[in-house]
Amino acid sequence: MIVNASQSISNEQLKAALLTYPKLLASARRITGCKTLAEDVVQEVLLQLVSKPLRTDIAAPSSYVMRMVRNLARDHMRRLRYERGLFVEEQIGGSTSAYGSPEERLRETEAYMAFRCTVEAMPARTRKFYEEHYFDDVPQNVIARKAGVSCALVCGLLRDAHSRCLAAISPDADHRMEAGSGRERHRPQRLREMGA
Repeated sequence: MIVNASQSISNEQLKAALLTYPKLLASARRITGCKTLAEDVVQEVLLQLVSKPLRTDIAAPSSYVMRMVRNLARDHMRRLRYERGLFVEEQIGGSTSAYGSPEERLRETEAYMAFRCTVEAMPARTRKFYEEHYFDDVPQNVIARKAGVSCALVCGLLRDAHSRCLAAISPDADHRMEAGSGRERHRPQRLREMGA
């Protein structure tokens, strides 16, 4: 008998809640900003009414159910913000964000090895000029003066060495440099110099 009375109360409360379903859904959606999440919140409240009916001494059950929906929607949003905060912190502090995907890491490693091999294969003087200019930011005229050669020679050696490095990193880099495509022209000078 008590079970039947409880089930009857639950059914009545559920029917009343279903009559206000659009209002409950609208309220949850205003808080969550997402129709799907709002539906989940309202359905969770309805399931709570089925499993544990409201007390009979509640004066305005429909207002109470509305409050349940709002509270649950806010709880969901708090939990989502907290979880997203954890995820962002993990990405910033974790090793995965520093290296990207395994495929990107492999491409970067292969490009770096090709670059290193190209630099090591350069004649000693060209490599010295290249390293001083691109790694130590020594101007071409200073390199020429220290080596006792003309600026034109230094410029030519650096241009040739840099073209070889770009070709080693990307086979189509020579064509981009020669054609002066938009992508090459708009990259920052230092990145173009490094072949990145």
